[in-house]
Amino acid sequence: MVWLNNLKLKSKDPQVRCKAIEALDLENGVDSRLFDQLAAFLADEDALVRGAAARALAKVQDGRVLQLLVPLLRDPSPEARQGAAVALGEHGDSLAIAPLTACFNDTNLNVRASAAGSLRNLGWHPSSSEEQALFDIAVGNVRAASFQGQAAVNPLLSELRNDTVFSRRAAAEALEDVADPRRIKPLLEAVADSDPTVQVSAIHALSKESDPEVTSALLQALRDREACVRLAAAQVLSRRDDPELVAYFLGPVQDENFEVRLTAVQFLGRFHCPEIVEALVGRLGDTDSDVRLAAAKALGTLGDPVAVEGLVLTLVDEERTVRQTAESSLNQIDPNWAQSEVAQRAAAQLEEAMSKRPAWVRAAGSQVIAHLRAAAENSSVLP
Repeated sequence: MVWLNNLKLKSKDPQVRCKAIEALDLENGVDSRLFDQLAAFLADEDALVRGAAARALAKVQDGRVLQLLVPLLRDPSPEARQGAAVALGEHGDSLAIAPLTACFNDTNLNVRASAAGSLRNLGWHPSSSEEQALFDIAVGNVRAASFQGQAAVNPLLSELRNDTVFSRRAAAEALEDVADPRRIKPLLEAVADSDPTVQVSAIHALSKESDPEVTSALLQALRDREACVRLAAAQVLSRRDDPELVAYFLGPVQDENFEVRLTAVQFLGRFHCPEIVEALVGRLGDTDSDVRLAAAKALGTLGDPVAVEGLVLTLVDEERTVRQTAESSLNQIDPNWAQSEVAQRAAAQLEEAMSKRPAWVRAAGSQVIAHLRAAAENSSVLP
């Protein structure tokens, strides 16, 4: 059947040629004719055939194999380069170490991983922190590369420009753990990446930077069309105790994404001004219970009597924790809130709202109304 396989090696179908190469029995060596034929396949028009030929030559103990395979590491096709990287590791010639380490800069993930695997087979060990970082990136353990500190900056910045979204995102995440000013400008560029997940990782990587240019980029991201990007920017900016950011968070309290609204409410609750109280009162009717809860809690902390009416109406919220928080906040603002003119004015609205609430809420609301009526009667008989 040897003649049949030889015939398949000459097939016009690249898949047939690949299978014919893989079917070759090379354990007992090859003659010069077959060797030359395999060498010729390294220039085949099909990348998969070139890769198959490289892996076949790896089984041939001939000093010329190394010289044939190394140039294939620069092939235009990643499939062919990967085949060469694997073959050099299987061939076992230590002279392949230098060209394989150069593959750490390859743009293709599979080529880098194959080169790293072959280097392991050849007993290679990193000779510097930068080589260790390059190796970690090549095997997909990008976060570990950051353990090399400043030596990892250049490899990670190179990865940040990779064509693959996964690579750029992983590099941005790793750069969060590296304190080096060289990372700032590339990360700022990544904040405007075409992929929102890369943007998010870059934003978090810049979380400890207070440079005005960084702040400007984060504020712009706060208006991004992608909710996950707006949320990341809001989360990072909200960690700053900066009252100058208040104006920028008044808009996000009405964001279509509840997590953005929640982050904005929690941030604004740390500062006091009429605009904030008004914005937070507006969130007492939010569609998300966590946002309503955060708004109710923040208004109690701020202690502004303007919030009393809104909080009284929140006493018939469908969520028990929101109702309890509203009552607690009312007591923080004024222990005698039930006797206030604002609370009494809200009582009528409260009764009207009761008809639209579930039975268990109406029961709680009835107690509130009774409390308000009792407070009104007590205040009317006081001298």
